[in-house]
This record gives sequence, C-alpha cells and structure tokens, in this order.
Amino acid sequence: MEILYGFNPIIEALDAGVREFKEIIISRERYDEILYRARGIPIVRASSKDLDRISDTRSHQGVVARVSPYAYAGLEDVAATGVVLVADTVEDPQNLGSMVRSAYALAGSGIVIAERRCASITPAVVKASAGATEHARIAKVKNLARAMDKLKEWGFWLVGLDASVDTTIQEVPTLEKIAIVIGGEAAGLRPRVMKKLDVVVSIPMRRRFNSLNVSHSAAIGLYELVVRRKGE
Repeated sequence: MEILYGFNPIIEALDAGVREFKEIIISRERYDEILYRARGIPIVRASSKDLDRISDTRSHQGVVARVSPYAYAGLEDVAATGVVLVADTVEDPQNLGSMVRSAYALAGSGIVIAERRCASITPAVVKASAGATEHARIAKVKNLARAMDKLKEWGFWLVGLDASVDTTIQEVPTLEKIAIVIGGEAAGLRPRVMKKLDVVVSIPMRRRFNSLNVSHSAAIGLYELVVRRKGE
C-alpha cells in the first residue's frame, strides 16, 4: 500500500475511483466531504502527531489515506490525448507535480516520464499536483528517446523548450498532434533528446533574466501552443 496525504489529493483519488482505499485516517471531524465520499471505506481517527508520523510530513492537512500504488498508463493511452508533455530528467517532485497539474488542467494532456533520472509519481508529487495525477494519463518509460520515436510514428511533432535558442514559441505553426518536451532543472534538454526534436524554441523573456522554472515553462508552452490556439 501507499500513503496519500492532503485534502485535495484524497478527494481527487476518491473521485477518480482508480485507487483501492484500505483506510482513511483523519485528525479532525470537519472533513464532511471526505466522510460523504468515503462510503464503505474504513475511517480511523488519529492525532495530528500520529498523522505526522504516518505520512512523514506535516503537510497532510489532517487527512491521510492508505491506498494501492499508482497505476501508470501505457504510452498508447497517453498518445490518445493528442497532446503530450514529455519530462526529460525532471527530478524535483514539486516541479513534476506542478507540471502534471498544468498539463491536465490546461489541456487534458498526457505526460511521459522516464524510469531513471526523473521523479516518479510519489505521494509528494500527488500532493504537489493537487490530485491531478489521479485523473491524468501518465506513462513511465524505460527509454525516453524510443518513446519519442514512437510518438513521431504516431504523427506527433516534438517541440522542445530551450532558453538558449533564437526561434521563439510564437513561430511554431498550429499542429494537430504535439508533444512538448521539457528539460531537467540542472542541464535542460539532454543531447540525445535534443536530436529527436522536430523544432526547439524559446519563451521570450527580458534579456537580463533568461530562465524559468521548468513547471512554469511547461505551463506557458501548453497555453501558447495548445490552449490559446484552440480558442482562435
């Protein structure tokens, strides 16, 4: 079993209906919405200190759940969304959680992460995503470059974001199927990933400051390349 914590993540996991709940542990009785939705699931009362110990964090907001492990989607299921966010060596759980939240909320996008050198969908990532992980289609692949080749075979254009290039995001034409590729916090896009891209673009910024947090870059890329263009 796995520990989920936080009000929104547990509400979203209950709504998604994908995880098996063993029990929900709460320290306060004001979570009427959780109590209403958790019909048939054992509810246990515990002190806040007990929840600190069970969840190994103080960010549990008074509610913790023992649930089945996260179930990843297949690459085909992720591709069926028509919009994919590819995370190359994004190792910070907060960043990955924020990326999943933006991807799902803005574009209903699928997400692809690598087995190595990338954060997995842990309870911390679920919390950072505000529970969006429970609804989003997320594939975890052994070889990111091969997964990108597959996306190309299925008609996706691979667009990488890199602050060092002159071509800007506004210059990318409207694309029917798009995979936005984001590099890691330290080194950005790796050379082997860069070689797979159809185009690499930057987000215009003031000259004295030429970088953004990876989760912010992902949100801007999704909005500019997908959301805004659908509204035109």
